Amino acid sequence: MKNNLKITVFVFLLTLFAFNANAQHKKMKKSFKPKTSTSFKGCTTNLASKTGEVFSVAPGFLTTKATSDNVTIRVKKTGGRAKTTVNIYVNNVLKKRIVFENGRDFPQKERKLSGVKGKNIKVELINQSVGNSFRYNAKIIGKRKSVMKKGKQVTGTLIGQGFKNVITNKSCTGKTKITVRRTGGNARGTIRIYESTGNGHFTRLLKSKTFEANQSKKEFLIPSSKKLKIELKNISVGNTLSYRINALAVK
Repeated sequence: MKNNLKITVFVFLLTLFAFNANAQHKKMKKSFKPKTSTSFKGCTTNLASKTGEVFSVAPGFLTTKATSDNVTIRVKKTGGRAKTTVNIYVNNVLKKRIVFENGRDFPQKERKLSGVKGKNIKVELINQSVGNSFRYNAKIIGKRKSVMKKGKQVTGTLIGQGFKNVITNKSCTGKTKITVRRTGGNARGTIRIYESTGNGHFTRLLKSKTFEANQSKKEFLIPSSKKLKIELKNISVGNTLSYRINALAVK
């Protein structure tokens, strides 16, 4: 009887231990589950902009490829008297229209598009008055993570002692991820990153690294809400350095 009691107690304790161990394992697994965020879609920016004047003989155009699902087309009349129609196309299909009536008032009007990421946006301004002009400022506004000028990576090749300067836009998050890739050549180089100090000057040095001949990529996370200057220099004689430079706003 005494032996049966001992066995029962032992089994109970063993079961209790197993239950606690399994609970702790699940708790640890849950607590160490990586968290990911997909809320950041990019910084609000002008994907394209144009200031001009249209006459009845020829329309004006503004085009870009959308980098976000939602974009805003904003047109401000800045001069002239002509009645003007603004047609907005997505992949060459007419989606929205703005009409400016004849007169000397100078309104600003806008239209919003959704579900357009990766699609071609075209804004067409048609002057419908003979003898009068229509002056305007037009913008296509969306979001993108790139803080490169025009949202495009910069590529090229440097010969010995040659250098390339790239100026970024401001990051809306206060953080910029800069990537410099070697796409060819085996020259050594230097990468220096400067922060804007105003009036077009970049005198505050934030990073300075050597780009060794056997390295294919350098990455930097820069905490700054100002414009940055990326300077890449070939410091080898007789060797080339082909590159691709990109900068993204990150959370």
